[in-house]
Amino acid sequence: MINKSRLIKEAKGELSKLGYTQIKDSVNGSDGLFAKLVANDLYLTLGLIISRFYDAKFTASYYLSKSTIWSAVWGDIPRDCYSRVSAHLTKEERYTLLSEEYTHEGVVDGWWDDSGDSITGFITTIKITESRFLGQLDLIDRIEKSVEVSHLKYLSSQLFKEIQNDEEEFIYHFIPLKNIANIPSIWFKAAERVLFKEKSILNVNTVKRLAADAWRQKCIEDTLSS
Repeated sequence: MINKSRLIKEAKGELSKLGYTQIKDSVNGSDGLFAKLVANDLYLTLGLIISRFYDAKFTASYYLSKSTIWSAVWGDIPRDCYSRVSAHLTKEERYTLLSEEYTHEGVVDGWWDDSGDSITGFITTIKITESRFLGQLDLIDRIEKSVEVSHLKYLSSQLFKEIQNDEEEFIYHFIPLKNIANIPSIWFKAAERVLFKEKSILNVNTVKRLAADAWRQKCIEDTLSS
């Protein structure tokens, strides 16, 4: 049976060679998140997913946006900015890189097991499909034009400014009571202040989401500058 820590350990080294940074948080909804900055403030995140039905199967999905909120496709965010990595393999490549059950006509999904050869096949899939995913017709242009994406980017940019402040008189209502993925509490406090000032939806989940998004962006940028 494969678990989150083992899967990340197996994939981390090769994904690092491809420019991905491991994001160590438990807020993103995946079983392991890796990310890189690709261009024009666009983050490519790769989320690993362990099957809930099979003991030793996993897959992964790409997500491209100006935020790192992996799999967020609400509003006018393009649906195809989030997709399974296997969806970008050719029929011939599927025969080589996937088991037989994922080679039938019309099947676009694909899962791997925890064997060494299968992990290698998964990494090869990432090498092959990343550029195809990024090169989808007008995808980057549609992301740039998305009002929702622009709003998410605006909120995180405001948080980076707000975190420099220390408003002792502000009364907080939605700060997590327990440590979340070692994200410093000042990020959650800044997130709540930003959402309050911008009159955005303000609750525990939105505070956590904004703080984690900005924190992930910082982690990626710190890796690039180190």
